[in-house]
Amino acid sequence: MKYRSLGKTGLRVSEIGFGCWPIGGGSYGPVCDENSLDALEAARDSGVNFFDTADVYGEGHAEELLGSFLKDTSRDPVVIATKAGWNFYHGAPQKDFSPDYLRFACEKSLKRLGVGTLDLFQLHNPSLETIRRKEAVTVLEAMRKEGKIRFIGISVHTEAEAFAALQDARVHAIQVIFNLLDQRMAERIFPEAKKKHVGVIVREPLASGLLSGNYSPSYEFPKDDHRRRWLPPKRESDWKKIQCVQKALKSKKMPLVQAALEFTLAFEAVSTVIPGAKTRAQVLENTAASLNPSFVREDVSRLEMLYRREEIFRKELNPR
Repeated sequence: MKYRSLGKTGLRVSEIGFGCWPIGGGSYGPVCDENSLDALEAARDSGVNFFDTADVYGEGHAEELLGSFLKDTSRDPVVIATKAGWNFYHGAPQKDFSPDYLRFACEKSLKRLGVGTLDLFQLHNPSLETIRRKEAVTVLEAMRKEGKIRFIGISVHTEAEAFAALQDARVHAIQVIFNLLDQRMAERIFPEAKKKHVGVIVREPLASGLLSGNYSPSYEFPKDDHRRRWLPPKRESDWKKIQCVQKALKSKKMPLVQAALEFTLAFEAVSTVIPGAKTRAQVLENTAASLNPSFVREDVSRLEMLYRREEIFRKELNPR
């Protein structure tokens, strides 16, 4: 496994991290805790040291599983990143970035994870207005000085939100969506993050699993899978994009998952990439992108050119 710097934090993180959303349950179909713990074990065995979770994943279950796993392992310390901002304690999850809630959520996460300090505490997809007000980061900065957290991050959806986060010097890392089907962050956000020495965590590098190539538009997701809500036009469009990518990669003769992850790692501003996994097999498939890479610069350029050339990649069918 190769490691990179997480911005100006001084932390060295594995190129391939572990995204814990799927193991929380209720969002990516059926999940088995035994398989999840085995997947975490496989990740550690492969050199993964960056684990990204959130309190709302399975309403605390993903954090509990990760905490249980870490308690039973005696290996080198890992980097734990979690997120808060969705209050699920009183009914359906609602956005809440108030000082009281963020402090409350931090304490709950510390307890579930079984640690005294969180390595990276991230605001979980706040609005542009919330980021610009900076009050939530001020709360996190206070908790950092108190020793509750080491570093501050913000998970975002849009370029505008990413830019706003990068304007706050107290922010150490941003988490963005970036993959072969959505390359918007590369043009302006990556250079800005690099200039400011802010770490970049790439989420959805496999486009929520679509870049496995296993989910045609006719595939029926389980009831407890958030992808079931995707509208037919989006699914048809994404499938066409995947066919374009596979055609461009035909000469590489490598798994689509590995190609997708190697592409995201080709950008110097990226600190770590956090594909989700529910099984040992998925972990091993993901980590191959760092352990046995095969991409060269020409491969990356070809896929960048494909994205710029084909209009279908830039057509937003379901704006966030």
